[in-house]
Amino acid sequence: MPSTAEVDLEQRIQDVADWVLEGVRYTDLVAKCCSTFKVCKRTADSYIGKANAIARETRQRQKETMVNRATAQLERIHDKAYSRDDCSAATGAVREMIKLLGLAEPEKSEVKHDATESLMGIFANVVTKDDKPA
Repeated sequence: MPSTAEVDLEQRIQDVADWVLEGVRYTDLVAKCCSTFKVCKRTADSYIGKANAIARETRQRQKETMVNRATAQLERIHDKAYSRDDCSAATGAVREMIKLLGLAEPEKSEVKHDATESLMGIFANVVTKDDKPA
C-alpha cells in the first residue's frame, strides 16, 4: 500500500499534468508549482517532467478516441452510400478513412531549390550582387 507521501506526490504530479493539458506555459508552471506546493525550482522541474509524460499519454488516448469516432462515422457514411448505390460517396468515405488512418501515400509537394554555396561559386561570374533584385 502506498504511503501518504507517495499518494501526495502522485496527486501533485497529476495536478501539474492537468495544468499542462490546460495549456499553462512552462514558466508559469514552474511558478505555480513553487507557490502551490512550496517547492524549489528543481523539484518543480521534476514534477513537470513527470507530468509531461502523463499529458502525452492522455493526449494520445484522446487522439485515438477521436480517430475511432471519425472512422466509425466514415464507415456509417460508406455503408449508407453503398446501400444507395452511390459509389462516388462510398469511395470518398473510404479515401477519407485511408487518410485519417495514415495509410495514404504522402501528397506530392512542391520542391523548392535553394542555391547552395557551390552553385553560387559556379555562377559568381555570371550574376553579381548588383544584378540581384532588391
